[in-house]
Amino acid sequence: MIGVTAALLTSAAPQARATEAVAGRYIPGIFAGPGAGVVPPAPGLYWGIQNAYYHGEAGDTVPFGEGRIAIGLEADMWVTALAGVYVPEQSLPGNWTYSFQFALPFGWTGATAELGPIDTDQDVAGLGDIAFAPVALGWHNDAMNMFFSSSLTVTAPTGEWESGDIAFIGLNYWTFTPAIGVTRLIPEQGLDLSAKFGVDINTRNPDTDYYSGAVAHLDVSMTKSVNEQLAVGALAGFLYQIQDDDDDGGFADNHDGFRGSSIAIGPLLTYKSKLANGNEIDLTFKWAHEIDVDNRMKGDAVFLTIAGKF
Repeated sequence: MIGVTAALLTSAAPQARATEAVAGRYIPGIFAGPGAGVVPPAPGLYWGIQNAYYHGEAGDTVPFGEGRIAIGLEADMWVTALAGVYVPEQSLPGNWTYSFQFALPFGWTGATAELGPIDTDQDVAGLGDIAFAPVALGWHNDAMNMFFSSSLTVTAPTGEWESGDIAFIGLNYWTFTPAIGVTRLIPEQGLDLSAKFGVDINTRNPDTDYYSGAVAHLDVSMTKSVNEQLAVGALAGFLYQIQDDDDDGGFADNHDGFRGSSIAIGPLLTYKSKLANGNEIDLTFKWAHEIDVDNRMKGDAVFLTIAGKF
């Protein structure tokens, strides 16, 4: 269940990872975890609550659109996202499953930087950028140990954002994310091997005329069951910007497109709790530590996810 909801929860992740204002939809490690390639074959409504905290620093200059440059940007971000995956009662041929997915984020951001000659300290809280996946398809083999997923997630600019601010919840542009995932279960060894690959394709920010180039990302994880309830594992996340930023001859054009990259690694822990009515609640804890970053904030992300089924 944790993996099922992870695909949508990235829309509400702390916005600290891409181009304009070094802020974007993805943090390395956000998709990593058991079941990352699963669309549940059983019909019903699945839910998830993800809490994420990120602290990062950008040592170099950061573009904020309209010619504004910040130096020494440091930010703390917290978000709580409510996500749902609905699988209708319908029979598709060939072990395929269709689902609709959505995520509703709420967050807080506090940031400090030198904006021109002035030291700026801001914070903001409110609704984030809402995301939904009108199409999310899943496939599984007859043995139920191999899963594949494909999806298209649309993230709308509904979050708090103001031109000139260094603290914000939303990004003020649309993002379209095609993604594929795979999960391989090895029950005799208690192993879950999962990977998720996607590309964030952005529109131009209409208020700053800044275009944040497309970003490819890959998350992988290996999880080992200790017993029926507890599992431990490791994750890795990779970000690589495959397209230049564009700001009509401004900062990005003068910095070779300001392309960025990031690599993060860390541990994960999952726990399954059975309720009195027979339902199951899954919890996962993840820590992603960035070890190699270029043209990005560098820091640590901590995630706590709770997931279940109505």
